[in-house]
Amino acid sequence: MRFDLIKLITISEPENLEGSSLPELREIRDHYQSLENGLSYARRIVQGRLDTVTVELDRRTQGVTNDDVLERLPDALAAHSRGPGLPRPVRDVEPPEWADEIVLELDEILTPAELGQLTELPAERLTQAALGIGELEQSVSKLRHEMHDRIDRVQDELIGRYKGGASVDDLLL
Repeated sequence: MRFDLIKLITISEPENLEGSSLPELREIRDHYQSLENGLSYARRIVQGRLDTVTVELDRRTQGVTNDDVLERLPDALAAHSRGPGLPRPVRDVEPPEWADEIVLELDEILTPAELGQLTELPAERLTQAALGIGELEQSVSKLRHEMHDRIDRVQDELIGRYKGGASVDDLLL
């Protein structure tokens, strides 16, 4: 990997959340949520590319003759979609600049030109790309999970304060 995700994204957490004011805790939570939004965006891009490569590898393994990638794309991208239930609310999120670094890393693993010619790539190249993209996806997912843990810690501190009698004025800020 040509960059370190953790260094690329500024993640700072106070040593003592209990010593932070309510406005500071809200600011920390909002910062973490912004980072999580960027990681979520990047993970979706990486996962989509991985699914596309995996579907092509599966097609070859199963001996399927349909080599129209565009026709198979909906199935590839639906592989990790959620089942029935309530969808998450739509959010208009502008990806942070550092998310572009993740996409550039992805493009180094499998170039856009190669992505457009999946059916023509040797199986070894596809396997190599799938492994590299899989490693990148795991790195992004691990950091995203860490962000969820941090958001939860801050949220727990906020809830504890509210239950402990934080003033109504503090709650409204």
